Amino acid sequence: MPTISFLGTGSGVPSADRFFSSAVLHLGGRHLLVDAGEPCVHSLRERGDLLREIDVVLVTHGHVDHVGGLPALLQGCKLLGRAVPLGVFLPGEMIAPLRAWIAALYLTEEGLGFPVSWNEWVPSVPVELNGGITVTPHPNSHLKRCYEGAPGADASRPCASYSLEVSLEGFRALFSGDLGEAAELAPLVAVPADLLVCELAHFTAEELAEALRDARLHALCLVHLSEEYAADRGELQARMEELLPAVGDVFLPEDGEVLDF
Repeated sequence: MPTISFLGTGSGVPSADRFFSSAVLHLGGRHLLVDAGEPCVHSLRERGDLLREIDVVLVTHGHVDHVGGLPALLQGCKLLGRAVPLGVFLPGEMIAPLRAWIAALYLTEEGLGFPVSWNEWVPSVPVELNGGITVTPHPNSHLKRCYEGAPGADASRPCASYSLEVSLEGFRALFSGDLGEAAELAPLVAVPADLLVCELAHFTAEELAEALRDARLHALCLVHLSEEYAADRGELQARMEELLPAVGDVFLPEDGEVLDF
């Protein structure tokens, strides 16, 4: 039975109530960690042996609230005696800086006790994982929109950000990552999906509803909410249910919540 465990559902704004972005999709006997916002290592530890059992880490983009927990995750795996390989899939421009950061923290990859493979997303090219799982990264404009015009921004720097499509034997899950605009979801939801985990911090509920107007979704999980929407989650849920009557279920998951499909 496919299951998703929400480790962190907060936005990039620090909150006393919610951790940064991270979720585990349990699918076909595999465990896929989608983003590694801190303190994901502690949330994984609470779930028994997951630190030793996670198969891959899938990083949507390089903002700290999506990747800041990765060094602690690797250290936790080392200290708990992980022995099996770990695959990390992420935007290519992040690989060298992340490996340098890990080395600067006195973690040698050779000393972890398990091999780590660093794999660059290729836009719209599916990745075949063990167990028949396919993950396809779909590029979006989130980072370019955030970075352009920022003080000191280097216009020549790559700014790769992705939404993810995960599928296995008829089950299809979508993870928006962070988006530049809600309309970027339209091509993804043109095909029916069992699950869409979608942020709601960079556009309005009405814009999201317009993008999902013709979508056939079994479940919509709204995470990474803006402070405005997070202030009244009940009102937001009622509003989205009103705007999206064709969606099977609308959830606003809490940190630690688990949903089965």
